[in-house]
Amino acid sequence: MAPPPSHSMSRRAFVTGAAGGLVAAASFMQAFPGTSHPATPQEPSPAAPLEPLHQHRPAWWREEGLVMAGVDWESLLPRLRAGSFDRSEAFMDYNEKMAVWRSEHSEEVARRLKQMGFNFVMIPLYKGGGLRAERTSMEDAKRFTTVCHGLGLRVGCYTFSGTILYEPMLAENPDARDWFTLDRNGNYVTYGPLYFRRYANRSHPGFRALLRTLVQFAVKEARVDLIHFDNYVMGPSYESYSAQQFRHYLRNKYSPEERRRRFGFEGMDYILPPPAAPRPDQYNTDPLYQDFVDYRCEVMAETYRELADYARALNPEIVVELNPGGYVGTLISSLGIGTVDHTRTVQWGGAFWDEGYPSRLENGVMISRFRSHVIGRYFNNMVFDYTADRVAMAESMANNLQCLGCPAWVTGDRISPYLARNNAQEFDPAVLASIRFFHQQQQYYRDTELVADVGVLNTYANTAYGPQITRERWAAFTQALYQGKVPFTLVPDSAPGALSRFRVLVLADLALISDQLLNAVWDYVHQGGGLVMTGEATLFDEHSYRRQPAGLADLFTEHLADKVLHAKPGQGRAVYVPEIAMPDEFRIGMLPENRAELLEAVRWAAGGPLQIEVKAPETVTMSLYAQPTGRRILHFVNYDEGHPVSNIDVRLQLPAATKQAASVMVLSPDFEGTRALTAERDGHNLHFTVPQLEVYNLLVIGG
Repeated sequence: MAPPPSHSMSRRAFVTGAAGGLVAAASFMQAFPGTSHPATPQEPSPAAPLEPLHQHRPAWWREEGLVMAGVDWESLLPRLRAGSFDRSEAFMDYNEKMAVWRSEHSEEVARRLKQMGFNFVMIPLYKGGGLRAERTSMEDAKRFTTVCHGLGLRVGCYTFSGTILYEPMLAENPDARDWFTLDRNGNYVTYGPLYFRRYANRSHPGFRALLRTLVQFAVKEARVDLIHFDNYVMGPSYESYSAQQFRHYLRNKYSPEERRRRFGFEGMDYILPPPAAPRPDQYNTDPLYQDFVDYRCEVMAETYRELADYARALNPEIVVELNPGGYVGTLISSLGIGTVDHTRTVQWGGAFWDEGYPSRLENGVMISRFRSHVIGRYFNNMVFDYTADRVAMAESMANNLQCLGCPAWVTGDRISPYLARNNAQEFDPAVLASIRFFHQQQQYYRDTELVADVGVLNTYANTAYGPQITRERWAAFTQALYQGKVPFTLVPDSAPGALSRFRVLVLADLALISDQLLNAVWDYVHQGGGLVMTGEATLFDEHSYRRQPAGLADLFTEHLADKVLHAKPGQGRAVYVPEIAMPDEFRIGMLPENRAELLEAVRWAAGGPLQIEVKAPETVTMSLYAQPTGRRILHFVNYDEGHPVSNIDVRLQLPAATKQAASVMVLSPDFEGTRALTAERDGHNLHFTVPQLEVYNLLVIGG
C-alpha cells in the first residue's frame, strides 16, 4: 500500500497507515513493446456476467492452505542504495549487508521455516531499479526458489510494481523518463521521503512491457508459485500521457451529443484531469470528476488483468496477487482521488493484501479485517494480512479462505513475529499452536461455502462518489451484523448473482444505485424477499441525479420520514429505519448506537429465525460454512482474549436433506483433542451449548 507523500516511512508506521478502499472490467487494446496505440479502457458490455468471476485455484492452493513467512522483501539494490526500506541496514557496511542477504536466502532458514509450520515464503525479486541493475537479486530469487521447492515450500516473489528507482532505471532505459507520475503541480510523486523512488504510470505501454518481462522471468525462469504486485494504488494522474489518454477515454465513452448533455460542450481537446476535492463530497456531482475516477479504476483493474492473464498464459497454475490495501466499502485513493475498486480488480487474481496491525480489540473497538475476508471469499481470493497475534490468527482461521496470513518475518538468520502486540520478539506459543491446528484440521477449511441469509448490497457509484457519511454508515451497519452474529455476506453490484438466494437484502444508506438494480430489488421484495433500507438509501441514481421520492418509497404505505416503517408489499417484507446512529468521531470498527434496532429490523424482514441464532457477548463473532458432504462448519472468535466466554447458546437450522443424527464436535488450538457436545434436535432445528470459548473454537456439525 502506498503512503501519501508526506508520511513517515518506517515499515511499522507504513503498514498501520495503509488505507482500506461494475460490471466486469472492459477490454483493453493490447500495448506491447513498440505499439503506438496504448491500451485505453472501453465501455463494458451490457451482457457482462452477474456472477462473481473466480480464477483457477491450483491443487496445492486448495489442498494445503497457506501460512506465510515474509523473507525481508527489500531486494539487494535498495539495501545498498538506502539501507533498506526502514533504514535498518543504514549503518552496515557492504560486507555486513551481504551477510544479512545471504542468511535470508540460505537453506538453513528455509528448513527452520518448514519446521515451524510455514508452507509458503514470500521472497524479494524486484524493487523497480531496472532488470540489469536488479539481476543479482533476481538470480538469487531463482536459486532460493529451487532450494525452497526442494524442501516442499511454496514460493511467492515480491515485485514492487508501483515505483521506480529512477537513477539506475534511467541509466538502463532513458525512455523511462516518460513513465513517471506527476502531481497537479507537475512534481514527481515519490514514495514518501524516499526521493529516489518515483511512482510510475501503470497505463504507459513502456512500463507495462517492463512488467510483462518481469512476469516472464518469474514464471519461466524463477518458476515461483505466486507473483505479488505491491503498492497497486497509484493511478493515472496529471502527466501528459495520462491527460491525453483521459481525453481519448471520454471521446470513446460518450457520443458528441452525450458530451454536450453531460458537460455542456463537445470538444475534449483542452480537458485536464480534475484536482482532488478540497473537502469531502465537494466534487461528487462534477461529471468530469466522476469520469476521472471511473477512468482510474478501469485502468488499474485492466492493467492487473493484463498481467494476470499473461502470467496464466505462461503457466496456468501460477497465482497472481496484488496489494491495493484492505476493503472497507470505499475506493482506495491516491493523490486524494479514488483509484482502486476492489470489486472490479481482485477478481483477476487469487489473493490480495490488507496490511496493518493484526486484528484486535482496542479500547472496546473491534479492529478487524472481516470485510476484506468476506469480499475476498466472494471472488475466491485469499487475503494476506499480518497475524502474529492470537486473535488475528483466530480471525483468519474463521473468515479467510484457507489462509493464515503472514505472522513471521525473516531478517538475516532471525525469524520473528511481525507486528506482534507489544513489539514481541518471540512467537506466542498460541500462535504456533494455531499453525499446527490449521494444518492438522485442513479438511474442515477446504471446500467451504459461506452460509448467508443476509446480503448487504454496495454499489461502485456509492463507493466512488456517494456522500462520505453513507459509506461510514454502511461500515457501521456491517460491523453490527458481524458482532451481532448474523449470517451475512457483502454483495457488490458488479456481480450480485441471484438475489433470491438471500432472505434479506440490506441497503445501508446506499444512496447511489442504478435503476436496473433498483428494479431487481423491487422485484425481489414482491416475490417474497425481505428488505432493510436506511436513511439515504436509493435517493440518487448512479450519476448522482436525485430521485423524488426515494427509489423504493412505493414499498411503504407511508412517506419515508423520521420513524421506523414496516410493510408487506407483494409476498415480501420491508423495513425502513430512518437513521444509522453514529458514534462521535467514527472510525472503522465502531458500532452504531442503534444496533439493536437495526438487527431487529433484519430479523423482522427475514420473517422468522435465521439459519443460526447465537447468544454471546458482542466481542464474540461467528462464521458458518457448508461443505459438499452436508457438514456445517461453525467458527467462534473471542476478540476479548483476556476474558473467556462460557455457555454460548446456539440454535441452528439443518439442511432439509439432513437425515442422520447431527453430531457436534468442538476442536480448538486452545485445548487438546476433540470434545463432543450434547445437542437437542427438533425436526431440522438443532440446539446446543458451547461450554467454553477462550479465543477460537471450530465446531463440526454432522458428517
